[in-house]
Amino acid sequence: MINKAVIFTVLMAVSAGSLAATEIRDSQMSGMKEKIGNVSVNVKSGTFEEAMAALSKEADAKGAEYYHITSLERTGMSADIRATAVIYK
Repeated sequence: MINKAVIFTVLMAVSAGSLAATEIRDSQMSGMKEKIGNVSVNVKSGTFEEAMAALSKEADAKGAEYYHITSLERTGMSADIRATAVIYK
């Protein structure tokens, strides 16, 4: 529950125009028909915004137009962030 609150807060702080692939919410997933895979990133000593930008870049590299974040978390007590997403055409 805390992870979803953190994700929502971070997503609201990031400008949608700064990311190439478009992040989609749960309510928008019903219209997604072509799942093309998953992406994950590990950002060393980074921020949630940097992890989200890295997810967008990975989604772009795989030809995705949209991505849905499935996890966004700090690993232990470190400043490292791991993030995963499902990508769609």
